[in-house]
Amino acid sequence: MKIARAIARLNIGGPAIQAVLLTRELAEAGHATSLLVGTVPESEGSMEYLADEMGVRLVRIPRLSREVSILSDLRACWDLYRWLRRERPDILHTHTAKAGALGRLAAFASGTPCVHTYHGNVFEGYFSRKKAAVYLLVERLLARGTKRIIAISPRQRDDLAGRFRVAPAARISTVRLGFDLSGFLKVAHGRFAQKNGCHPLVVAWVGRLTAVKDPLMFPKVAALCTGGNAISTFLMVGDGELRAQVEAEKGNLDLGDQLRVTGWQRDMVSIYSLMDILLLTSINEGTPVAAIEAMAAGCPAILPDVGGVADLMSGNPERHSGYSIFDNGILVTRRAPETFAEALSWLASNPQRRERMGRAASVFAQQNFSKERLVHEIEKVYASVLDQGKGRSTGTKGEMQ
Repeated sequence: MKIARAIARLNIGGPAIQAVLLTRELAEAGHATSLLVGTVPESEGSMEYLADEMGVRLVRIPRLSREVSILSDLRACWDLYRWLRRERPDILHTHTAKAGALGRLAAFASGTPCVHTYHGNVFEGYFSRKKAAVYLLVERLLARGTKRIIAISPRQRDDLAGRFRVAPAARISTVRLGFDLSGFLKVAHGRFAQKNGCHPLVVAWVGRLTAVKDPLMFPKVAALCTGGNAISTFLMVGDGELRAQVEAEKGNLDLGDQLRVTGWQRDMVSIYSLMDILLLTSINEGTPVAAIEAMAAGCPAILPDVGGVADLMSGNPERHSGYSIFDNGILVTRRAPETFAEALSWLASNPQRRERMGRAASVFAQQNFSKERLVHEIEKVYASVLDQGKGRSTGTKGEMQ
C-alpha cells in the first residue's frame, strides 16, 4: 500500500508520537509511507526530533498550522490536494482536528480514500459552546465522506457515535494507541526488583500546561497533601502558555521546593524512574500517553474520569466518595482538589497496595498498548477500506516523494 499520513504539527504529545511511529513501522512492514506535517509554533514544544531519531523524512506543508486563518488554510488545503494528485496514495490517514479537516477536504477533491483518527475531541474543554457546536457540525459533515473513523478507546467510540453523533457506530473502529514500551518496562522491572521498603514518594503531573489539562489544580492538590512524611516531592513535567500562572500559584500556596516545574524533558524513561505516582487533572482527554507510559513503568496513576480515561482501568472497582480504586489505578469521578488529595493520601499510605497496583498497571500497558498490536490493527483498517474500492497502487517499501 501507498500510505500518506497528515498531522497539523509534531508538537509534544500522543498524536505526534503515533504519527511518527506508524510511519516508520508501516514502512518497515513493506508499505510506501509519507508523513505530511505543518509548522510547530514557537510557543509549543516540538517532537520533530523523534522523526529524526526514527529515520522518518517529513514532507513539509508550511501553511498547515493549528491557528485558524481562512486564506492560509485554503492554501494549505490546495497544497495537500496537489500533493495527493501528484503522489496518488491509496489512503490518506489524518490526525488532529486541523489536518483532519483540510486533509479530508483535499482527499475528497482528489478522490483519495481517507481515514481519520480522533485522539480526543474539540467539543468539550477547548472553546465556547457556540464555537464547539460549529466544530461539531463541521466534523459531522466531514465524517460523511470519511471511509473509516478511528477512536482510540471504546468510550471515545461510544461518545463519537452516541453523545456527539459524529458518525454511525458501524463506521467507527476502535484502535488503541501503541508505543515502544521497552524502556518503560525496564523501569518497572528495576522498580519491583528493589526492596527499599517505605521511602518518601515523588508524585508527578505530566503534560502541556494548557487550559484543557487544568494544570492549576495540581498545586492545589499538592498543598493539601504537604506536611506529612509520605510524599517528599511534587513534579510538574511539561510547559505551555499557563506556566507563569502555575509558578504564581505555587508561590501563592507557599509550596517552595516541594513543587518543581521542570519544563519539557526528552528522556521520559528517566523521569518515570524517579516517579512513584502519576496524577493527572485534565478536563478532557482521549487516552493520555503519560498514563500509559507511567503504567508501563510500574507507576500507578490517579486519573480523572474524562474522555476515554476510564478504559485504562482494569478489575472490579472499590468505590469511595468521589473516586474508585481499580487493580491498576484510581479513577476520580468528582473533579475537585480535595477528592484528588484524598485519593492520593490513600495511595501514599498503602505501600503494599501501591506495589500491587503498579505491577498490574505494567502488565495492563504491555498487553494493551504495544506497537506491534497497533500496526496489525491499522493494517486491517486500511485493508477493509481498500476492499470497498479498488486501490490505485500496491506500492513498494519505502517513501513517496
